[in-house]
Amino acid sequence: MATTKYLRLDLAARQLETAVWLYLNGKDRFSVITLAGAASGILTQLVLNANKQPFVDFARLLMNELSGSTPPRKRFNRHINVQFGIDVLKHHAATDPPTVELDVEHSAERAVTKALVDYVELRGQKERFVIAFFNWMWVSRDGPNIMEKYAAESDRIKRLRK
Repeated sequence: MATTKYLRLDLAARQLETAVWLYLNGKDRFSVITLAGAASGILTQLVLNANKQPFVDFARLLMNELSGSTPPRKRFNRHINVQFGIDVLKHHAATDPPTVELDVEHSAERAVTKALVDYVELRGQKERFVIAFFNWMWVSRDGPNIMEKYAAESDRIKRLRK
């Protein structure tokens, strides 16, 4: 059987595109989280390799701005993945309980958002699945109100971006 080489960025893009499609069509939220989490794992490293700022590093700087301390990247990324439901769907230790507690709707949206931030850092916002998700966010999350709040904090937040 012949093997084929694939670019990791293309693999992550396919996973993320599928996650967005599932999410926007109200389908399996567990698969959305798993696919977006897998894409995010690849994308974070690719963003770092490109000497750009991944989602987790921006979140760490924002945490420092808000609390005065910057958590270590690995620990904070794990914290985010736990909060977003990514780790609970990827891992199961012998000592873990047989059930999980998860706000699957909220976690799916967050997992997709995390991966999309890194994807946009590498490829921009021109793909249809990126536009579709951002348009959905704008409408469903009151985009004008969010932008008004951002404008009030923009100088503080903008300086955290590379």
